[in-house]
Amino acid sequence: MNYPDSYNELEKWRDELRQTVAPADRIRAMEDRIKHESDQVRLDILKRLLAREHIAQGNPDAAAAIRAADPFDQVHRWIEEWFKANPDADIIPVLQEKLRTEPHSAKIRALRHFLATEYMRGGDYEASVAVHRDDALANPDEPMPLITLASQTWYAVDRPQEAMRIINQAVEVALRAGTFRRYALGEKARIALALEDHQTVEDVLKQIMELTFTRGNADIGAERDFLDNLPPHSIDAAVARQYDAYCRARGVRPARERGRDGKAEPPEWSDMHEEDLKTSRPAPRDEARHAP
Repeated sequence: MNYPDSYNELEKWRDELRQTVAPADRIRAMEDRIKHESDQVRLDILKRLLAREHIAQGNPDAAAAIRAADPFDQVHRWIEEWFKANPDADIIPVLQEKLRTEPHSAKIRALRHFLATEYMRGGDYEASVAVHRDDALANPDEPMPLITLASQTWYAVDRPQEAMRIINQAVEVALRAGTFRRYALGEKARIALALEDHQTVEDVLKQIMELTFTRGNADIGAERDFLDNLPPHSIDAAVARQYDAYCRARGVRPARERGRDGKAEPPEWSDMHEEDLKTSRPAPRDEARHAP
């Protein structure tokens, strides 16, 4: 059973509890199911559903406690504390050593993310891409590591042909997994545009429009920059019109038409899917610097 199927099944079970069980008993039922769940993916979903149930019942502290146990957030907090204690030191050797000794797979992924970010900040783009490649090799059935690797191979080290090979893998994995399909396809369109492969861009637009979504299909909202950046008359005019209508139906207009209040379609994922996107989160120092 893939992620969308598990998510939809468990959310349906949660909704049935809401219709038939008192609030306190609902929490106990969810906690009991968590105790007996052995599959890590389903366990993570159940924890997110429990956190949201606590929020719905007016218990934000209980929800915060569940989220604080998330491995990515634990690593994030550790790095923030390290920077506070060592503001002028180089964290890269510390992250490298931590990676060598960390047994928890989710924490390893988080450490790789922050290590790649530090390499990128220091201008060592090849080292950053190498870390992303390690993450993709370690997680071959998950689309996000491959999407990130493809993006960095193109943006950071300017190897679009190699990036296209990687993003093709990412699209295949995303379609099989049922998550981040539109994200992978959008990156493929951008890389194809950089390669002036306009037929591939057209094919991607068609694929995106054919996607259907359930609540479990975590993904990004509709995007259109790769359509708007195409040279005039470079793809079939009917496909261009159809994709323009697809985006407008989801509140996504061309950049030139957007005012200050221009809004795009909300992402397909909810806050319960947030951890799936954490590879794109900035490192702690950037988060602190740009916090509103």
